[in-house]
Amino acid sequence: MADASMALSRAGDDSPQQAIVAAASRLLHVDIACLYDVAQAPRTLGLVACAGGSAGSLDALRRLPLDAPSLAGAAARLNIAQVAPDDESADALLDAGHLRRHCGCTHAFAIPIAFAGALRAVLLCATAQPALPQAELVEIAGALSSLFGMALTAAELHAQRARIEQLERENHELERSREQLHATIAEARQTEAALRLSEDSLARAQRLAKLGNWDWHILSNELLWSDECYRMLGLSRDAGALTYERFLTCIHPEDREGVIRSVDLALQGTLPYCVDYRIIRPNGEERFLHTEADVIRAEDGAPLRMIGTALDVTEQRRADRALRLSEERLRMIAEHASDVIFHIRLGPEGGYEYINPAVLEHTGYPPEAWYENPELFVTLIHPEDIGRYHAFVEHMAAAGGRLTFRIVDSSGRTRWVSTHMTIQRDEHGNPIAGIGISRDVTTEKLADEEREQLLGQLAAERRWLHAVIERSPVGILLLDRAGAQIARNRRAQELAGTDSPPGLPGAWCLCLPDGQPLTDEEQPSAGALRGEVTSSRELSLRRADGSMLAVLASAGPIVDGNGKLLGAVVVFDDITRLKDLERLKEEWTSVVAHDLKQPVTTIIGYATQLERKPQVAAAVKTRAGHILASAKRLGRMVSDLTDISQIESRRLAIERAPTDLRALVEAVVERMESETEGRAVGVESRGEIPLVRADAGRVEQVLSNLISNAVKYGDPETPIQVALERRDDAVQISIRNSGRGIQAEDLPLLFERFFRGKAKEERVVGLGLGLYIAKGLVEAHDGRIWVESPEGGHTTFHFTLPVEAAPRRDAT
Repeated sequence: MADASMALSRAGDDSPQQAIVAAASRLLHVDIACLYDVAQAPRTLGLVACAGGSAGSLDALRRLPLDAPSLAGAAARLNIAQVAPDDESADALLDAGHLRRHCGCTHAFAIPIAFAGALRAVLLCATAQPALPQAELVEIAGALSSLFGMALTAAELHAQRARIEQLERENHELERSREQLHATIAEARQTEAALRLSEDSLARAQRLAKLGNWDWHILSNELLWSDECYRMLGLSRDAGALTYERFLTCIHPEDREGVIRSVDLALQGTLPYCVDYRIIRPNGEERFLHTEADVIRAEDGAPLRMIGTALDVTEQRRADRALRLSEERLRMIAEHASDVIFHIRLGPEGGYEYINPAVLEHTGYPPEAWYENPELFVTLIHPEDIGRYHAFVEHMAAAGGRLTFRIVDSSGRTRWVSTHMTIQRDEHGNPIAGIGISRDVTTEKLADEEREQLLGQLAAERRWLHAVIERSPVGILLLDRAGAQIARNRRAQELAGTDSPPGLPGAWCLCLPDGQPLTDEEQPSAGALRGEVTSSRELSLRRADGSMLAVLASAGPIVDGNGKLLGAVVVFDDITRLKDLERLKEEWTSVVAHDLKQPVTTIIGYATQLERKPQVAAAVKTRAGHILASAKRLGRMVSDLTDISQIESRRLAIERAPTDLRALVEAVVERMESETEGRAVGVESRGEIPLVRADAGRVEQVLSNLISNAVKYGDPETPIQVALERRDDAVQISIRNSGRGIQAEDLPLLFERFFRGKAKEERVVGLGLGLYIAKGLVEAHDGRIWVESPEGGHTTFHFTLPVEAAPRRDAT
């Protein structure tokens, strides 16, 4: 702003438009700057100055219709900054499209230049490679707008003052002409012949000076007017005889009585005839005249003639009025401005000539105190800034400038102010006065300090986060939202055996546990970039040397506070030892289950024989029944452990064959009559049920488990309903029972290992493996199992079996 102000000051009032575009081009670092006048023609913007651009490249932008699609037109209409889009849609704008196509400027914006609420011009800027962010360019241009508007307004005021001075000189010349005319009239009284000889030159002079003369013969009531008087009144010499009464009809009605009174006073000899009044021409135009006259009298003092002049002062009056309105407008702006605006005389007799009321809000002292004590401001400067202020004053007296420093107001509060001073000089170039603007920037300074503090905290947090990531015991990979690698920690490189990013040729990558590679879309990082979360997924890591490493991988999206995707994070760690432990556990479970089967089978056989022998006492048979029930329960547990071992090691054998699910369900229900405790179990088919390829034994195991659960947890007074229906390419089986339902917090845990619910207020006997095994068996068929238990007591387990079930690639 200081550079722009100095540039405009050096340019003066002769070429402010060119100085504005030059300052804008330099300060905003743009290739092309164009200034448009909004008042050249109705609904049209006219180019008045430009900087940059090759010869003829801006000819098409010399005039822009205000209503046409353009950045400059929109800025003028809306009185707000306009920024062109940075894609090809900018071609639809007259100015942005032309600059893009013919000047290579892909970035353009337009700023309205206003002062005192009035739009003065529009500044259009364009560049091919912006040196600053576009938002910052627009902000700087907006800050310069007021300064440019003030410069244009100052130029207009200077032009008005120059016009007034010119009119004053013309008036002086007219005075001289009038004196000459009086001398001529005096000569005319001596000789009419000489007057007739000079009529031509006099008429020419009157026309140039807009000065006419007239002669009223009072006794005959005849008015003789010069040609210029006819022109002033808008009349023709062919209008007929002119009389005093005819002249009065040309005067504005509001001024007519005043003219008549002045004439009467002049004829009476009371006052000389010198009067200003308005006339109305036949076309309705209003003009201002200044007339003076002498009265010629007879020897007895009776008035014979009035000889006078009429001067058209319309332009002078309008200029005076415009200047007065402009001064009043500027004073009103200053009086209501929030910034302190002041005008101060320099030198030994210096002091404030004007300071606006805003100084009371800024310092606590009213304008009167500043007029009385020109040194008041020095007493308010903060002690730590007094040296800088005096250095600024010495520099300011020579060239003006800007300084930001602290003051202490009347209440003792410290404020930051930014003062900008422009120097006025006399005809010899000596500084005589200064015009300044002082703004309270305390809020901005505090915001800057807070920003610096926050930036420091952010840098510390980044260092801390980098240290956490780098020293983390798990491998961490950070990606941007395009999937490119941002960072990886040392543990990730150790696990991969290379420092290359994943997914590149010759680098490491994530695969399925069996070593089959994942596609790009199946990678956890790709899912994270789609907004998906991968939690603790078991995968294999193909290292740079070709070896495989078992890892547990998690991935998730990174979003900002507004939910915008910034990238993704992938975390993985070596679980080789855990896999070894899991393998040992599975082997132990398999061995234990295998070793238990034979003795359990033997116990069941002997207990069955004891229970069936007629010679055995009833007490012994009862005990044998207990032994048989316990052995069978132990046998089921052993079978469950075997199934779990096979499911978790992916060795579960599924023997698929065409299966009639309706017949299978009915058979299972019939075989479980002894276990359903007399509960009615209904089977319903909804529509045609096609055959499925499934392992009937495993499906029976699922059905038995779900029906057994319905018996354990359901209301014994209500029936159990089994329903079959086709859903797209699968058959859905649903087992529904009534009861108190499943608590909401238990639903996510039902299919976990060793989870057991409550039935009839008591904990059910068992290991809690039935639903876990059922889930594994259904998923081995490429099906899905879930439960619904809304409030109201109904619980329904659903599972699906595909009509044409394809084998899973992770199942044998």
